[in-house]
Amino acid sequence: MLDLRLVTTALAMLMALMTVALAEPAKDQVRPVAQAAEARPIRVILPAPWEPATTQAEATPAK
Repeated sequence: MLDLRLVTTALAMLMALMTVALAEPAKDQVRPVAQAAEARPIRVILPAPWEPATTQAEATPAK
């Protein structure tokens, strides 16, 4: 009786693991170049702590 429970549990775990493995997207696939170019990080330049903060009107030169 114990062997039957052990085999049933092992088969259930195997099926569950296979289901999860097939449901997850593949992480090793290479992304297309078009998507990689669009996913660039946004860089923000912050003033140093010792520099006074400037407003947008001060930052743009007058024409």
